[in-house]
Amino acid sequence: MDQQFLSQLEQTLSAIVQPNSAGLKEATKALQTTFYKQPQTLPALIHILQNNNDDALKQLAGVETRKLITKHWDALDAATKTQIKASLLQTAFTEPKEIIRHSSARVIAAIGNQELESGQWPDLVPSLIQAAASDDAQSRQTAVFILLSLLEDFNTALTVYIDDLLNLFSQTINDTASLETRSLSAQALNNVSALIEEQENIDSNQAAKFAGLIPSVVNVLDAVIKADDTTNAKLIYNCLNDFLLLDSQLTGNAIPDLIKLSLQIAVNDQIDEDVRVFGIQFIISALSYRKSKIIQGKLGPEITLTALRVAASEIDVEDELNNEDEAGENEENTPSLAAVRLLAFAASELPPSQVAAVISEHIPAMLQSSNPFERRAILLAISVAVGGSPDYILSQFDKIIPATITGLKDSEPIVQLAALKCVHQLTVELQDEVAKFHADYLPLIISIIDSAKFVVIYHYATVALDGLLEFISFDAIAEYLEPLMNKLFHMLESNQSSKLRCAVVSAIGSAAFASGTAFIPYFKTSVQYLEQFIQNCGQIEGMSDDDIELRAMTFENISTMARAVRSDTFAEFAEPLVNSAYEAIKTESARLRESGYAFIANLAKVYGENFAPFLATILPEIFKTLELEEYQFNFDGDEEELAALTEASEEDLQSKFTVNTGISYEKEVAAAALSELAIGTKEHFLPYVEKSLEILNKQVDESYGLRETALNTIWNVVKAVLLASKFVEETYPKGLPAASYVDDSVLMVIKNAREICIQNLVEEFETTMIITILEDFANMIKKFGAIIIMDNGDASALETLLVQVASVLKGTHACQTIDLEEDVPKDEDMDASETEATLQDVALEVLVSLSHALAGDFAKVFESLKPTVLGLFQAKSKNKRSSAVGAASELALGMKEHNPFIQEMLEALVIRLTTDKSLEVRGNAAYGVGLLCQYAPFDVSAVYEPILKALYQILNTADQKALAAEDDEATREIVDRAYSNVSGCVGRMILKHENLVPLDQTIPAILSHLPFQTGYEEYTPIFELIMKLYQENNAIITKETPRVVEIFAAIFTKENERIKLEQESTLGREENMERLRQFQTDEIKLRVVELLKFLNSNYDGIVAANAVLAPVIA
Repeated sequence: MDQQFLSQLEQTLSAIVQPNSAGLKEATKALQTTFYKQPQTLPALIHILQNNNDDALKQLAGVETRKLITKHWDALDAATKTQIKASLLQTAFTEPKEIIRHSSARVIAAIGNQELESGQWPDLVPSLIQAAASDDAQSRQTAVFILLSLLEDFNTALTVYIDDLLNLFSQTINDTASLETRSLSAQALNNVSALIEEQENIDSNQAAKFAGLIPSVVNVLDAVIKADDTTNAKLIYNCLNDFLLLDSQLTGNAIPDLIKLSLQIAVNDQIDEDVRVFGIQFIISALSYRKSKIIQGKLGPEITLTALRVAASEIDVEDELNNEDEAGENEENTPSLAAVRLLAFAASELPPSQVAAVISEHIPAMLQSSNPFERRAILLAISVAVGGSPDYILSQFDKIIPATITGLKDSEPIVQLAALKCVHQLTVELQDEVAKFHADYLPLIISIIDSAKFVVIYHYATVALDGLLEFISFDAIAEYLEPLMNKLFHMLESNQSSKLRCAVVSAIGSAAFASGTAFIPYFKTSVQYLEQFIQNCGQIEGMSDDDIELRAMTFENISTMARAVRSDTFAEFAEPLVNSAYEAIKTESARLRESGYAFIANLAKVYGENFAPFLATILPEIFKTLELEEYQFNFDGDEEELAALTEASEEDLQSKFTVNTGISYEKEVAAAALSELAIGTKEHFLPYVEKSLEILNKQVDESYGLRETALNTIWNVVKAVLLASKFVEETYPKGLPAASYVDDSVLMVIKNAREICIQNLVEEFETTMIITILEDFANMIKKFGAIIIMDNGDASALETLLVQVASVLKGTHACQTIDLEEDVPKDEDMDASETEATLQDVALEVLVSLSHALAGDFAKVFESLKPTVLGLFQAKSKNKRSSAVGAASELALGMKEHNPFIQEMLEALVIRLTTDKSLEVRGNAAYGVGLLCQYAPFDVSAVYEPILKALYQILNTADQKALAAEDDEATREIVDRAYSNVSGCVGRMILKHENLVPLDQTIPAILSHLPFQTGYEEYTPIFELIMKLYQENNAIITKETPRVVEIFAAIFTKENERIKLEQESTLGREENMERLRQFQTDEIKLRVVELLKFLNSNYDGIVAANAVLAPVIA
């Protein structure tokens, strides 16, 4: 060996291992450009590994040797290779220091994998197996370590040794002399499992033998935990996590046992906290990869109970109350925090019956506990469960709202803090449903703000206040507005912390959002307070993250105020603020750019087509942002070092590759702004359509976090183009279009969106993406007709859509089967998570929209899907039955009298109406039964008796709580909806066959449930019935005239409130304003007014005497 070369290499390596070495960069460059290009470096490095006196240098030599094996090993002569292999094996077994033995072992493994691929070094593995079975403990450990290092490279040449390795490790995993050998054996077995799976056909004997060794791996875990060996505990848990991904032949029935073991570890406070966290993380992984097994084994309740116990562990109170770093809190890994994360994940992955219901059951006991950590835990559990099971949590509000109020009154600050977090999360997920309790919450939260001794409590109280204000009803905010605004202005003045000011600014924006034009008196004062935070927008040098966040929040909330006070009031501030927003968009701060786009989106809502002059300056910036790369390759070396990376390992490359989620979110906000600009400016946007679609199409294909938003934005561009062509929503020709009823230029834009969605619908396996595609199709088909999915007689896209909808309803779509374990039988009736329920809902909604668009032609489409839809009526899952029954009822409305399936659908719905235990299902069935009776071309009198009996059972239950007690998931909304649907059904049946219904019992029952609280479309048959009975001078209705007038006064009051909301509420707040409409058509409203005039003239001015109705008939 060239001693001079060796000496130079040692000197160069020494410069790297010396701390604070000035020559580090030059040494690295010399290694890459000079030494590592020469084959002789390889034996020289091995010489240093074996003979140098500096352990750090030896380790570095070992690391660098492994990198050069693939590059230079084959260039060495046979004699050198033989000498190196023999000497490495000798030093690996004789070296006294373990760390150097391991370096040598890894080099042996690297050479072994190179040689084994070409059929060389045939005695390596047999000799290692022999050494691993020797009497010497250190030799056994070293041999197992080398075998593990070999297996880690996943060399398929080792497949021939699987049986030998299984036999060996079955012995060494029980090594009595060395716990390290046992751990290494468990890790090696994990790698053997990958080889077993890699074979074309899994060998059943090998699989069974491996499965039989899983208990031994568990024994190793138990031993390392008892030895307080956290490092090996983590390594064994890494193996168990890998087992979750194995074919079930290799795991047998072990997975449920591993979950139960991890639950025991998680709850055992005598075990090291890190190990308990490993156990919790394993359960989270099991929920990801073996969800079906967990649901089928009904392990959810046990997981939830354990997580609640761990979440109730004692925590560092001082740290909790002085921790203002929310991001840091999410990264902390204490058992308590990990358990809360487990509850959040379980609630999103498992059915409510297995998680949210268990949490709800434990509210009383834990909230009344003398242990403040238990009280804290149950409130945090509610706060995370609502994200995964919002509908179920809503059904439990009679328990949950009082629980949060109790928490807010708690004397322990950590419980109060948990209650504030809970209220905040409830408002995020359930919005106006929570804000209905404003009278209970607001005084408590303001009191907490006034008396807060900890910044974190002040912050979360302000955040909770913000959430309530945002969703409080338009009429309710009025009584609070003046004292609230004075309070918020005072809070801004008295706080210098940018972080706290952020929360206050957001609360001011929410107050504006809730109050609409009632905010006008406070608008200018608000701007005066806030404009200080957005001065010199382009200058961000020296600003902290919190300062930037305050500036961003100010932009966003001033634009929310613009939506509240509307264009005239905002006019004097519009141009300077748009210019400031443009400055923000041009800065280097992603957060400021994002806020600038949010500002633009809101201003587009306010000014619509008048915002067109800003398109030319704003859109190029939006396009630039949408084209930003979310994927980043982190490298700061020079070109030669970059070139050297071509030989880096896959792991090294992956470590340099990251996704910038901040850019993803910025792009999402920019896309939302693009949507608002397109819809707002309509024909002025047309010159930018082609560029917009080009960029958005690419984002659907390539983006990390923007795909769903990009799809929504594409459809919003389609909508803008349709509206620019003067197309009026829901005025399209019904039926399958033989030609196109839009211009070719418009059709081209529609077809672009259609093709992207259809392609992704077939290939996609992300559930959220499929939900987005189906939602978009459903919405657009309903508004613009069948042209969205077919044109000029080409029904290929429609056929594909129907096939995919059918697969979703059958549970066989790629997004539903991607995580299914092959050993878990498919249970069609397995209780669904709320995400899975949403997937079925949107699939059915596509059919509903098609039925309205195609009318009579829908029957041809529905023929093949009918058995699947009606089959869902029998599902054990209430959610599945309810959505299927509701959809079938809507299909009856879509097809009307052109429905050839009326008989079959009527029979199926009557069974649900008369036998189902769920009030929601019975109510939905009533809606459909009424419609089918109305449109039936044959005599339906035979079914009147059982239908009426079932309807009376609901209508005659005077006490809503008694009705809800039959079905503990029946919320007030479900009860109210059932009353509307049942009343409408009875009305339609009377209109069809008046003589078959006992009016003396029915009319008073219907009137007692008016006015409706929801489901206002069911007023139409009720109005028709009342008018018909008055025309007939029916005594049953005439004696109820005072009650009828009272009901119509309530209805017109609500209609007036709707009109006022439309005129005065914040633009875009009341997205579902149409659902509040009391009269479905102007014609029915005019006919009701005529009836009221008739009643006024025939019943002594009874209508004119009513303050609400007098102007109606004037």
